[in-house]
Amino acid sequence: MPKLTRHSLVTALLLAAIISTGKADNPTSMELQKKSGESETFRVENEHAVMRKAVDQARKTIGEFIKALQHPAAGQSDFEVKKPFVEGNDVEHIWLSDIEFAGGRFKGKVDNAPMKIHGLKLGQVVSVNPDEISDWAYVDNGKLVGGYTIRAHYNQLTPDQKKEFLREADFKLE
Repeated sequence: MPKLTRHSLVTALLLAAIISTGKADNPTSMELQKKSGESETFRVENEHAVMRKAVDQARKTIGEFIKALQHPAAGQSDFEVKKPFVEGNDVEHIWLSDIEFAGGRFKGKVDNAPMKIHGLKLGQVVSVNPDEISDWAYVDNGKLVGGYTIRAHYNQLTPDQKKEFLREADFKLE
């Protein structure tokens, strides 16, 4: 299977991005709304309990991600972690790409344009502790590994939205 393009992974990850719409501690409803004027970013509102479970699973399995990142096998690519950024009562979960792990921390580039966090720029290098991430993902021979919040969002999509997601993703969810 050909190596996935970075654009296809980012498109799919953006599709599944969590973008909080209120205070950080507010549970949200299950809706997927495409923001007007944006072709690849979708605003997602989901049940708090579902996302909490996905984040907990990502944090429990972060060792698997670190191991693969430090010693990637043939066919493994597109390593990313999701970091929650907080500004006042707003929280925005943003994917970081070009991930490195050193000194017990991840360092990577902001991979989607912040919508609510001021002073944070696309491509800016930031770091995050493993116990603070909200998700991790990479592609292994065309299959998504990790991506717990992506999977949680996918499970809430309509059949038509699922088809669109899989068409944009260019990787398999299994």
